Amino acid sequence: MRSLQVGVEKVAEVSKLPAGIVVEVVPGLVNKAESLSLDDMSRRLDGALRALRGEQVSTSAAITTAQKTSLQIAQEMVDSYAFDKKTEVSTFTVPGGVTDVEAMKALNEYFSKNQPGFNRDAVYANDLAWFEKLPKEYPTYCQERDYSQARQITITGVVKDTKGESRTTQEAGLKNESLGFADPRDQALAAAIHACKHNGEDLFKDLWVRCSVPEFSLCTFQTYGVFVFRYFGDDVSYRVAASGSPCPEVK
Repeated sequence: MRSLQVGVEKVAEVSKLPAGIVVEVVPGLVNKAESLSLDDMSRRLDGALRALRGEQVSTSAAITTAQKTSLQIAQEMVDSYAFDKKTEVSTFTVPGGVTDVEAMKALNEYFSKNQPGFNRDAVYANDLAWFEKLPKEYPTYCQERDYSQARQITITGVVKDTKGESRTTQEAGLKNESLGFADPRDQALAAAIHACKHNGEDLFKDLWVRCSVPEFSLCTFQTYGVFVFRYFGDDVSYRVAASGSPCPEVK
């Protein structure tokens, strides 16, 4: 009910804006209404309002994002993706106005369309709700994000010399490389985009890779796609490695 109330309030604010601008923005939101949750719609409206007030993003950027299809959003991410075979570092950009889960849904549609032989999604659909709840359930490890701006992600899917080590040992190794455990949202997006661009190739190399949330690891199952599962504490397995992201605080 709270999401509905907030959405109504934002629509009311939009109605106070100049008619010419509203005519451009609202159709793009309405066309997507059936596929968006109330929370997603509220975020889209919030981004549009910021742009229309001249805050943070431009009006044209908000209008463009609202009008893009999921496949167009996914194509932008795939086109932005670069993978350094020597360092195994992945970089990519998520467009402004697109949440992490929206990006995953877009990549699932893209993967299903362009890689039909796998007969699965890029990211296991049943795990999307888990990714959505991360900032609320694990705020220490996965903070809320400002989705109004495009964001560039840099991540190493499998960090060298982390395979078969405990989480404590992995953490020390990551710090030596000025890295920290990667956010699981970034892991999932990187692996999904990598699979989309490289014919289903597994960024994680058939390993389970630890993330910033201590109790969980991610892997890619050929029958499900990127998959989240619990892997407790400091347990050691020859199949467990770690994903890393640049961490300015680490010296």
